[in-house]
Amino acid sequence: MAMTQEQYLDAAVKLLPVGLAWKRALNSHLTKVLAVRCDQLVEVNNKAHQLIKERMPGKATLLLEEWEGFFGLPECGRKITGKTLEQRQQQVQEKENEVGSNCKLFLEEIAQKAGFKVRVLNHYPHHCLRDCTYPLYEQENHWRIFIYSPAVSIIRQATCLDDVLKNLVLFERNKELECLLKRYAYAHLEFVFIYEEEAQ
Repeated sequence: MAMTQEQYLDAAVKLLPVGLAWKRALNSHLTKVLAVRCDQLVEVNNKAHQLIKERMPGKATLLLEEWEGFFGLPECGRKITGKTLEQRQQQVQEKENEVGSNCKLFLEEIAQKAGFKVRVLNHYPHHCLRDCTYPLYEQENHWRIFIYSPAVSIIRQATCLDDVLKNLVLFERNKELECLLKRYAYAHLEFVFIYEEEAQ
């Protein structure tokens, strides 16, 4: 429990040495000087009690920016503006409770929370326990996760009028989505992003 100014002042007066030079009366000049220091101690004590509550990221107000920095928020340069204090606290709390994974559902949920629509596929290599009709994916696909997403811009094929240095298929990559999901990729995995045109 936080101490009051009177309790600090009482403790300070009791710590004064015994003697005529050290007046212990509450109306003495020395006590008035000590009272100013006691006000500062009360303020520091209250802030210390508030910082104890800040240990939990979901309740942080003073250290909220530090917690966001620790958890890497906002992710991939996304803006904080427009979010209330409660939304920011909730986002930090979710990050603390989050258990990372590279399973399909986890990655799709992360993308959905960020406002993206993706489809995640794993093409596992063939082995003797699989059905005979299972596709023969190459061994390297064991370490790849394929993420299908709608293209940001219209996909267009290169034509004979394009420069020879142009790519054969022209589209705009969703760099924000790629940055967001690559943060969850384990070191031995590769995320392959495949952009599709949405059917009209």
